[in-house]
Order: sequence, then structure tokens, then C-alpha cells
Amino acid sequence: MLRIHFTGEDLTRVTVATRSDPLWDVLLSLHLLQEPDRSLAFGEWRRRTRALRMPSVRPLLELARPWGYSPDFLTPGRGEADFTTQLDDVLSTSRTQLSAELSILADESGSTPWIHQLAGGDRQVMARLGDALTAYHRVALAPYQERIAAHAEADRARRGLALVTGGVERLLAELHPRVTWEAPVLRIPVYADQDVHLEGRGLVLVPSFFCRIQPITLMDPGRPPVLVYPLSPRLGWLRPAGAEGRQDGLEPVVALLGRTRAHVLDAAAAGGTTTELALRVGVALPVISRQTSVLREAGLLDTRREGGSVRHHVTPLGLALLNGELAPDGTLG
Repeated sequence: MLRIHFTGEDLTRVTVATRSDPLWDVLLSLHLLQEPDRSLAFGEWRRRTRALRMPSVRPLLELARPWGYSPDFLTPGRGEADFTTQLDDVLSTSRTQLSAELSILADESGSTPWIHQLAGGDRQVMARLGDALTAYHRVALAPYQERIAAHAEADRARRGLALVTGGVERLLAELHPRVTWEAPVLRIPVYADQDVHLEGRGLVLVPSFFCRIQPITLMDPGRPPVLVYPLSPRLGWLRPAGAEGRQDGLEPVVALLGRTRAHVLDAAAAGGTTTELALRVGVALPVISRQTSVLREAGLLDTRREGGSVRHHVTPLGLALLNGELAPDGTLG
């Protein structure tokens, strides 16, 4: 469990990054590339990227293993800088930090000759790391930057609305279905037990297109606090522009739940009152009430009273269904 502890000052210093962070997307997409093919939302991207067969990128897979620890030096940014600037930061990592973080990686997952050389900060080895990151970013991420940026922009608008209408506590409470806000602690189920005390430093929320399952953070508590959370692109995000009329990316969910119910679940992914969902889906309030009741009984929707209104939120199971991330046995992928 990850527990992030806020002070009153921290609550005034929570910000949302203006874009998806390029090196966090590199790291998390490398994780995704190596995971079992459970995520339908990323199935086509994974097939395209794997088909490129990039030998120069293989060393990155030793650093960015799909489960467990990944070195913090690979993700120096918080959504404020472009890829080139952040790459310079990575290549300027001190030998002390390289050695410390790669020792953690080796202890947890085993070392390799490449990791051993990198831990020494050898200039040629660091140059090879830079070339590998650049090559991977160019072919695996850069072609999709417009789609990534559009998702981040839409997400930021939703976060801004939550902040304006409910303050920072609503922003935190609605950050993600797997996040629990019980003031003054934000709790996130992750593989490692970790406490992060902000102590007046605030927190930057960074969206990531390739983050899956739940938000994550850095392991080093001394680094500037950041919480990276999923943008959760829907099925069909890779369709060519103009293809929406040929195939609705929600169709697999429609086939399972029915069209109205599927669109109600999709509309609730951003959270909303019964009235807000009715406006988004374009149906009458009694229809929304009936459909949310069915979705709630199925464990796909959670309904809570917040202040003077009732708000609906998609559960982790519902989000996994929308994203095509259910394993064959019905568990989260």
C-alpha cells in the first residue's frame, strides 16, 4: 500500500501537470510492452511496436522490468519538460545515484553485464542508454503524440472542473477508482508498502497514457513528490482519424452490457451526478437511475453521497472492463 501524507500546506500546493510526461510514458510503455496481452486497449499498439524489432532497445528492457522496482533516474520529470530536456537530465545522473538505484534493481531482479557497466557511469555506456531511449521514443511514442496530448488535455479539463466545484479534496477523491482519500492520507494499493510524507512540498499529479491499473510514484522519498496516474485510453484509440463511424471503440462493452448501459458506464469514468450522466449520454433521468442501479449491483459502479448530491464513480472492475483489461478468469489484468 502506498500512503501519501498531506499537511494543510500540501493541500494548497497540489497541481496537475499540463501534459503526459515523456519519460514516464517511455518507462511505463516498456512495462506494458512486456506484460501478458491482457489489455485490449493497447493490443494493437503492442503488436505494432513489437513488430519493429529494435535490437538497440533491448537494454532498456533490463532496466524497465514489467513488475517491481524501476530506477528513479529514468523518470526525472513531472510533466514540465520535453523529451530532449529530460533525456539530458537522465544522462547527467551522478554515479552515486546510478550505483545506488541499480543496486536496488540488481538485488530485486538480478544484475546483468549491461546494468553493471551502467552502474559505473561509463560514458560510452551512458551514450548507449541515450541512443536506446531516443530510438524507442521515436518509433514507439512519437507517432502517437497527438492522441496522447488530446487525452491529457481532456483529462486536465475534468480535473479542473473537479477542483473548481469540490476543491482539492474532491480532486484527490476522484483521481482514480483505486485511490482512497481519507484526509489527510491518500491510499493507493501497490505491490510495495511505502509512506510518503509531503511535509509542505506539495504534490504534482502527472497523467500518463501508458500507466495502468493504479497511480504510481517514485521510490526515493527525497525526490520532488509526484504521483503519476492513468489516462486510461478507451478501446479503439489507435483507429485512424475519421474511422469512428466505422467502429465504435466501446463496441465490445456494448456487446456485453447493451448500448445504453455501456455508454452510462463510460460516461461515469470521469465521475458525475445522475443529472450529469443523463446529459452526457443523452437520456432521461429515470433511465440513468435504472441503469446505474444495475451497474452498481454488478460491481461496476460505486455511488456515494457527497455534500448535497449523489455521485457515481466507476469501480476498478468497471474501469478494467472499459479498458479491455480483464483477464480470461475475470480478474484484473
